[in-house]
Amino acid sequence: MASKLIKTSLVITALAYSAMAVESTNLGIGIGLSNSSTTLRVPIDLAKDLRIEPEFGLSYENNDNFDRTGLLIGSGFYMMQQPSSAINLYYGGKLRIDYNKYDPDKGSSDSTTQFVLGGVFGFEYMLDRQVGVGGEAAAYLGLGDATTLQTQGQALLRYYF
Repeated sequence: MASKLIKTSLVITALAYSAMAVESTNLGIGIGLSNSSTTLRVPIDLAKDLRIEPEFGLSYENNDNFDRTGLLIGSGFYMMQQPSSAINLYYGGKLRIDYNKYDPDKGSSDSTTQFVLGGVFGFEYMLDRQVGVGGEAAAYLGLGDATTLQTQGQALLRYYF
């Protein structure tokens, strides 16, 4: 099931990208950092006010009760606004699959898979035409082996080709 969703997401992204005029596309690569995850992102502006951003990442959590390491893959779908030439604002949703493995040394060797839905708001300040720094706030609902509700902030760095 998860591999079908991943393949479908990649095909939709590739088809959407190939259907666009190249001169109107802004394609980049970025990294997102938070206290519990690191993500590699590929921002693709489909139009002046529409972006998709596939992402792949690792998550981690260490505390007294358990250690958790996770793999996440998904994509954000955002509406864009540009209040000035150097600032981009975006908001929208994110779909993601999270696979988590718990360390058996702390009493639990479980693994979980969650389908994650999220609402996202972010901003980006363009240092020049190709480099942007920013931040993102999100609320996520995870459904699957366990149901979770969490919030997360990320610092972002993006480079556009």
